[in-house]
Amino acid sequence: MLTVVAAASWASTLSGTVRVGGIFLDEEGDRSAVQETYDVYDGFVVSRVHLTGLLDPRSSFMLDLRDINLDSRTGRFSYQVPRRFRLTAGYDQNRYVFDPARGVTSERKDWRVGARFTPGTMLALSGDVGYLTREGERLAFPAGTMGGLGDRYDNALLTTQLGADVRSGRRGGGVTLRMSSYRDDLNEAADRTGQVVAARLYAPMPFWDRWNNLLRASYGTRKLDDGDLEHTLSTLRYTAILRPQDAYELKYGFDASRVEDDALDNRTDRVVNDFDASWFHRLGRVNAGYGYELNDDDRSLTSYHSWHAGASLRPDPRVSARVDYAGRVKKDEEELTLLKDVESSRIRAKLEVRPIEALTVGGDFARREREFPDIDVSVDGTVIGAFGRWDVTGWGAVSADYSHSDDEYENLLAPFETRSHVVTGRVETGRIRRLTLASGVTYLDIRGDLDIEKSMVFVEGSLKLADRYHLSVKYNVYNYDDYVLIDRYYTANVVRIDLGYDLRP
Repeated sequence: MLTVVAAASWASTLSGTVRVGGIFLDEEGDRSAVQETYDVYDGFVVSRVHLTGLLDPRSSFMLDLRDINLDSRTGRFSYQVPRRFRLTAGYDQNRYVFDPARGVTSERKDWRVGARFTPGTMLALSGDVGYLTREGERLAFPAGTMGGLGDRYDNALLTTQLGADVRSGRRGGGVTLRMSSYRDDLNEAADRTGQVVAARLYAPMPFWDRWNNLLRASYGTRKLDDGDLEHTLSTLRYTAILRPQDAYELKYGFDASRVEDDALDNRTDRVVNDFDASWFHRLGRVNAGYGYELNDDDRSLTSYHSWHAGASLRPDPRVSARVDYAGRVKKDEEELTLLKDVESSRIRAKLEVRPIEALTVGGDFARREREFPDIDVSVDGTVIGAFGRWDVTGWGAVSADYSHSDDEYENLLAPFETRSHVVTGRVETGRIRRLTLASGVTYLDIRGDLDIEKSMVFVEGSLKLADRYHLSVKYNVYNYDDYVLIDRYYTANVVRIDLGYDLRP
């Protein structure tokens, strides 16, 4: 009798959705051309099982499973006792396609489990485990040849992390141990292990609480199981954040690291100094910064100068604007690296306006340049975009955006140029009682020295059949055409039908 009462009490807290249905796939052409269909499988599908509930007055759980019976399955689970304990788990599986016939593929499976325990207000203990496997075929180039790595791969990566954190007000710290193990079933010489221990400490200055400090140090090793190759890694990082007044913030960052190769008796040192300043105002913010980086090993010496500046403006809740600029210069002090000196810069701007409550419009601009003066190579591009969204209460919403990009490449053989247009749009409405409708399109056109068109169109609807039942239908069309590579095209029609049932307390 007690068991029946307990089961009834637990069921009274359970809610969620269960969906089952079918996927109908019709495709032809190069099946490696469109990544969006790599994980689309034809047939019956348990689309979703989403459950939430209380196991007792102080604990709750969530379970979310999608496409359970297909090779594109994913899952999430969490269990928590507020301010005391939390357990999470996840799984993802996906496929990548390499050849037009979809005969050369790879499969990736990613498992994750983590927990966090807080026995008191000052102490928190955590840990997580990840297991990633990758298995599939390799595609040799040129076709018909045998690459040095063989025609398959089958490997697994196991990662584990344990941590402890202590906190009291604005002061605290922690220790983390991370371990990894890589195993290759087809190449035992690639098997390797690693471990890194890190400690961190943060606290304001004793004499001035407007000066905050963060210190982090780590030490670890990585080595091949079969061989004499072993690396030792060590880092030291310090960050200072100073706010002498509410309107000003100064930040300094120091990062020093060393990688020691015991087999080659080589040491690589990297030192970075970063400075940043910000000014805050009720109408916006202005910030600027400079960084200097030095990389030094037994064979080469390179230095980097980087700088950035930006401003954001919000004179009215309906108007916001942002512009920023960044540049970076690499100097090969001994002219021994492959690319030698490198110069790059980027500028971006964005404006968003809401003239009326229901309408949002805006535009953005970006310009990027990169130059390799010693080898006469350069890359530069410009992107211009516009976007908008209109929400009508009781009817639905319409949104659209457009971007145009122009990229030019100058190399040692010949110049190369691409011009692309990307258009997306979406319409959704719930005006009709019990019925929700949506439709959208994405269109990509790349011209210049390429000639590619790609489009994706969808139409979907969801109908509430009864108090707990609902039906959803989604139709997708995918098209791809490459007019430079003869006969490289792809088209697919995908229909997905789901019947759902809502669980309620």
